Amino acid sequence: MANGKETKIEGCPRRTPKSKRSRGLQLHQLPSDLLRTILSRLTQKEAVRMSILSKKWRRLWKCYPKVVFTRATVRSTDATVGHHTTRRIRFIRGVNSVLRQLRSSILQKFVIKFGLRKRHTRHIDRWIHFSAASKSKHLVLDLSPGPKGSRDTDDIYIFPVEIFDASGGSYVKSLHLGFVLLASPSDFCGFKNLKKLSLHNVCVTGELEHMLLQCAVLEWLSLRCCKLVGLSISHELGRLLFLRVQYCKLQKLNIKAPNLTTLEFTDEIIPIVLGESINISEATINFISSSDCFSYVFSDLVKIFSNVQSLSINFKIRTEVQGFVKNPSRLKCLRHVVLKIDIGGFSENVAGILRLAYLLELAPVLEELVLHMRCFQSASCHFEPSEDVLPPSPHKHLKTVLVTGFYGFRGQFELILHILRNATCLERMTIDPVVRNNTFIPSPKLAETDVKRGRRLAMENLWRKGFGKVLRIL
Repeated sequence: MANGKETKIEGCPRRTPKSKRSRGLQLHQLPSDLLRTILSRLTQKEAVRMSILSKKWRRLWKCYPKVVFTRATVRSTDATVGHHTTRRIRFIRGVNSVLRQLRSSILQKFVIKFGLRKRHTRHIDRWIHFSAASKSKHLVLDLSPGPKGSRDTDDIYIFPVEIFDASGGSYVKSLHLGFVLLASPSDFCGFKNLKKLSLHNVCVTGELEHMLLQCAVLEWLSLRCCKLVGLSISHELGRLLFLRVQYCKLQKLNIKAPNLTTLEFTDEIIPIVLGESINISEATINFISSSDCFSYVFSDLVKIFSNVQSLSINFKIRTEVQGFVKNPSRLKCLRHVVLKIDIGGFSENVAGILRLAYLLELAPVLEELVLHMRCFQSASCHFEPSEDVLPPSPHKHLKTVLVTGFYGFRGQFELILHILRNATCLERMTIDPVVRNNTFIPSPKLAETDVKRGRRLAMENLWRKGFGKVLRIL
């Protein structure tokens, strides 16, 4: 360098000035189709930021295909700060501000998640109209209040189902509604292409069947905490693969779904009729009941799940209950089962818990058994386990068993010994005195005495019986 000027060094190529290079790499000069693809892969927040780069990006932003309004995405409006009324006003203003910039082009997704009420109907209706006009494929309207919000159903928003009647709902493929009132008119003709329907904390007036009648291609149905008297579908839902019904206080469940593969049910014991649902491969059942449920579980449910491969059931039994009627049906395909059992009654009673041994006879190809037990009382006395009180029932497929919540009840001892003596191919049985039933887990301090006693009794009465090769006590 001489006199402050850069000199060219012989043999080195001259570098292109940075300003010229940047002009040749302008992103907005790419084809519009490619830019739309790039935009569709961005989050809404990122897409908004891109819109300030150029007029072309601003035009593309107006056709952004995924519109999501939640507490997080509208954070710039301080929607999470201040009194709940102020937060709602700020949220509404934020949504309206964004929608004014958008065109009613075809939307992939339209999401509203915020605790709004009936008094905000004119705003919410406008948003739903925008979604319908934009032919949104995936619609989410969840107005559920926060943990401290009011759940007064007198101020609940009425979902305008009439907007989606006839051709208006033909574009919707998935619909999720939360904390709204859904009126299902008998002449409803919308949602003909709906594949996924999720209702959470929804008040349903009229028969839900009227709406489902039009959903010929429905594959996924979830009802949680909904106000329904019953769910009875007289016509066949031929494409339904997944069904979830939880905390709806139904009096009956009657659905014809011949191709159903997965069922999740949480409620009181009610009549369950699933037609000829012979393809169910996975079922998760939670019964809310204070009485002994063994007979219902091992008789009525067996008829429904004859072809199930994986089964999880949460129910209650009592130790003093004796006897039950065996079911001629068999769980002929069941390979994996998880039983979450609340055990009431005195620890010295045997019959109530020992009934669970019937599972070996009921499921001839069972390979994995998990028993999560929760005893409501402590093991109050010491006793020697007897010789097998049940007739031999050899099982040739059971390989692994996990028992948790082992407090040392006599029925627990007899059940475990029966399995050890009859599971001829057993590779591993694990005994854990800690309660791991996820419906209720006592604090370690309160359960410490029971856990120590259970571990000691297991070592004294099971380990020394000659099953050390397969038995593991935690």
